[in-house]
Amino acid sequence: MKPIKLYFAAVWGGCSNERMFNLINAGVKNVLVSYIYPDQFKGWINNIPLDMEGNIIVDSGAFTAWNKGKLINLDNYIKYAHQIINEVSKFSNQKVYIVNLDVIPGIVGQTQSLTRNRKFENIELIERAANAGFQNMKEMIKQGIKPIHVFHQGESWKWLDKMLEYIDYIGISPANDVSTNERNQWMLSVFEYLYRNNVNVDTHGFAVTNKKILLNLPWTSCDSASWKISAGMGAIYYPQGGFKNSNFSKSALVCTVSDRKIKKGTGYLTSNFLKLLEQDGYSYDDLQQFQMRALINVRYFLELEKWLNVKKSNIVFKIRNNLGL
Repeated sequence: MKPIKLYFAAVWGGCSNERMFNLINAGVKNVLVSYIYPDQFKGWINNIPLDMEGNIIVDSGAFTAWNKGKLINLDNYIKYAHQIINEVSKFSNQKVYIVNLDVIPGIVGQTQSLTRNRKFENIELIERAANAGFQNMKEMIKQGIKPIHVFHQGESWKWLDKMLEYIDYIGISPANDVSTNERNQWMLSVFEYLYRNNVNVDTHGFAVTNKKILLNLPWTSCDSASWKISAGMGAIYYPQGGFKNSNFSKSALVCTVSDRKIKKGTGYLTSNFLKLLEQDGYSYDDLQQFQMRALINVRYFLELEKWLNVKKSNIVFKIRNNLGL
């Protein structure tokens, strides 16, 4: 399998240079920024060293805009994409990838019912959205941008076939409001489909953080904002054994470490965990700062990326056998 790159989504925008500098010093090189939050790109490109290699994925922000009841103009997005590509090519070693302006079906909160309830009118909503996104992809290509087009959970396989006629880097986007098991099974089915049809294509997983899925499917890249979201809610990701004696084969320690209310789905800051943190050089006072929690999470995901690529180099891709299904 190819080495996987983990992209950090929602990098600080409109922030102090000190915060961005710390993020870069922590080792972040690959980021996903949003068109609808232009400060994310500006904050990144204005602070990275000119000779720093890495990658930038520019997402349209279609899902965020859809959640807010707003529309994104395709021509403006294409113009913005050209501007970013030109700017980066002149002043940086970073490589830019542009995500297609996809179209989300239905209304907010309806995704799950559309996916599960296969009534004719629901299928029609999904079909119209998939076709509209496909037409956007063709227009972007026509105007000189070869995007990462996105295949969404619930869409017909024909849309995957059609996009593969045009592009060699696809996005795979599981639904946000279905169970983790349903998401994982669907992602597995996409790779099975590609495998059965002998398709060799680069793949990007949107908001994919499940370690088993990251390890055992041949992703080119995946992104997540978990490093920032968890930090903002007072929680951190931490390897079993700490960073000095890390064991990434075991599940991460996910724990609320600040004085804030315990984040749902996380553990408590026990005396043993605090001792582990202190052995790695982190104090209790450090853990009360958002920036420090974010940097700990960045460190976790960067170390996870290294571990994944060592493990993946020894894996023979067998689809279901790799997931134990």
